[in-house]
Amino acid sequence: MSLPKWAMLGCVLMFLFLMVAQAGVIPAQLVLYDDFKSSQIAPSKWLGTPADPDMREAVRELVGEEENRRLRLSQRAYSATTDDVGTSGGLFGLAFPAPNKITEVSFTVVVKAAQAVGCASNPPPSGGIVTSQEFRGSFFNVEASPTSSSGDVSAVIGSQRSPTDTSGALTVVGFYGTPSTTLDYRVLGSIQPDTANTFHIKWDRANHQFIFQLNNGPEVVSPYTVSDSTLPFFPVKSIDVARVVPHCTTTPRPFTSVDAFFGNVYVNATAVP
Repeated sequence: MSLPKWAMLGCVLMFLFLMVAQAGVIPAQLVLYDDFKSSQIAPSKWLGTPADPDMREAVRELVGEEENRRLRLSQRAYSATTDDVGTSGGLFGLAFPAPNKITEVSFTVVVKAAQAVGCASNPPPSGGIVTSQEFRGSFFNVEASPTSSSGDVSAVIGSQRSPTDTSGALTVVGFYGTPSTTLDYRVLGSIQPDTANTFHIKWDRANHQFIFQLNNGPEVVSPYTVSDSTLPFFPVKSIDVARVVPHCTTTPRPFTSVDAFFGNVYVNATAVP
């Protein structure tokens, strides 16, 4: 006997909840910021990150019943067709309203689906393409008196898929740098779709380093030598789905698509109102 659609959805969401609960241990120094059990996205805790002209489909909503509710972020974005040079990028999700207070974040992700289709007439490196489910934030500026965000150092932890991936797994990476220079890039491991995973990132300013962690794996410590004494010129931190799509004049038209569920966002205690 087949189950009605509402019952099948409930089973799926309960499965996701159980998987999230098993994903990993939250570092002891963190406190819960949002478990998404409210009926709406809390306006006091989150700002909406903007859409962009290349996006055609986007979903940002809370799904499931109270005890297993999660934030769903889903998007599909296409390439510009004007030329075969460079890429377009963007992100879609929720941003922290007081970003400079955030120094450490842990959260869970279940990626239901992710796809990336590249461009034959604009291959990497010019036409690199990726879709990512991530935390992203600007933490400091390398200049003493910045007049723009060109010196802002942003750090990212997330799972990615590119057109060259041959397996179903997604690659989990942690990296940081300015808009023009990557200061470090680490591969943390891989995850499978439909599995719950915990991502953890910390800015250890006292020791001038970032720390990345996937699930209960070892912490990956990445020290830097640039100055970190100045606040970012454009402070922003978010959980989101992001993409980079190459410009392309040939077919098939490149695109990225992703459907992911986020839950149990923890942050450093000083960031909670």
